[in-house]
Amino acid sequence: MVTNLWPTKADPSYGAFVHDQMESLRPLGVEFDVLFINGRESRWNYARAIGQMRRMLRARPYDLIHAHFGLSGWIARCQLRVPVVVTFHGDDVLGQFKRSGGITLLGRFFQVSSFLLARMVSATIVQSRQMKSRLRLGSAAIIPCGVDLDLFQPLDQAEARRALGLDPHKKYVLFPYDPGVARKRYDVIAAAVARAREFIPDLEILQVHGVPHTRLPLYMNAADVLVLASLAEGSPVAVKEAMATNLPVVTVDVGDTRDLVGPIEGCYLVRRDAQEIATQIVEVCRRGTRTRGRDWIARLSMEKVAQQIVELYSAVAPH
Repeated sequence: MVTNLWPTKADPSYGAFVHDQMESLRPLGVEFDVLFINGRESRWNYARAIGQMRRMLRARPYDLIHAHFGLSGWIARCQLRVPVVVTFHGDDVLGQFKRSGGITLLGRFFQVSSFLLARMVSATIVQSRQMKSRLRLGSAAIIPCGVDLDLFQPLDQAEARRALGLDPHKKYVLFPYDPGVARKRYDVIAAAVARAREFIPDLEILQVHGVPHTRLPLYMNAADVLVLASLAEGSPVAVKEAMATNLPVVTVDVGDTRDLVGPIEGCYLVRRDAQEIATQIVEVCRRGTRTRGRDWIARLSMEKVAQQIVELYSAVAPH
């Protein structure tokens, strides 16, 4: 497995969804080694990874290489002997966005690069119908990352708040991302919360970034609502995890969020508008109830997604 998305000591949440997906394959008989390309540490690590991969291929008879993210896919494709499966996760197909909504020059490069790569590998996985449409590749398999239903379970809100040292009387809007990432549009959420405070004075944004993934269920259960206002997403894992804990979700129609929240009462699709988001935050806080999102999202359990991936592996490397 070749990836530039993997948890590190400095950021244990980075790429946790890739780590969890790969670990979910072990019970199905998949053995794997990891080549992690720490591109955030140094871009030269991409060049170094080519030699590392070739040494690994000489050391063991692998059946296939599974690359996560487009840039990692190009490293995997720097050899022709072993079949390559690439999972695209979002930015690599949709592009990197400026806060204004435009796509950066690097984002354009990602789009073109991924378009070409998808036609040079044995199998391609995307997160949503939108991504498949952008790639214009009919053979691409839509397999969104799954959610760990054993880890993300409903808990008592008061107990979760005590464990985190949060005020039991306040209302919390969960933002489980780095506010500095432009496409997440933290500015829209901050503006919406400021407006919602006119009706819910004790309302705060609960920013969660860089914490171990195993701690995230506490924050999901301690919060009152998760809000997503991103410019682009593949299949936002945080929304699925929130649904698994029955946390209400207010989200823009991006990626596959329309399918994720489905018909669940207490979850809302909104425009990327601070006033409209504020209105739904107030509605959720006043209702003060959880949802039945767990029942709906169970179709994307880690185990069910793992089975789909193994079936794809078998088609690529049938022996």
